[in-house]
Amino acid sequence: MRSYFHMFVAALFLVGPSLGAAHGLNFTGSYTLTGAKGDFEFSKDTVWTITAVQTAAAIEITRVMDGRTSTNRFPLDGGEANYTSATGVAGKCRGQLKGKTLILESVIVTYPARNSPGFETRTRERWELSANSKTLTIRNEVDYPGSSLEGLPVAAPWTEIYSRN
Repeated sequence: MRSYFHMFVAALFLVGPSLGAAHGLNFTGSYTLTGAKGDFEFSKDTVWTITAVQTAAAIEITRVMDGRTSTNRFPLDGGEANYTSATGVAGKCRGQLKGKTLILESVIVTYPARNSPGFETRTRERWELSANSKTLTIRNEVDYPGSSLEGLPVAAPWTEIYSRN
């Protein structure tokens, strides 16, 4: 009897975290930008929306920024997928659920001038929902891995705040 109890407790520790993540963390919904903090210019005329559709395997994000639409699918299993920035630049992306946070990472190659070598630009977004799931907070960071800009504060972090529609 005692060994069955220990096996049950061990199974609960192994399966419990994945059940909690799958059960309580779903970002599916439509959101509208209502505020921002940090290095982000936000005016009340800015119209940005996000529509997210999350499955166990991936999250598809459609962003409309001042009338321009971009859609990307971020795998949640550690794999990479093709990515297109809001300005049409191709790259790679991936996603990860970590605790109560969704982490989305995209990497594109940026060319500072015509005929000059490019360098990777990596954007990390940390998505968090409020306790009542009505507010989505996205913390953004940009860095330049492997370039002469790596570690320099070229783009300061910023936060976008969205309300669920």
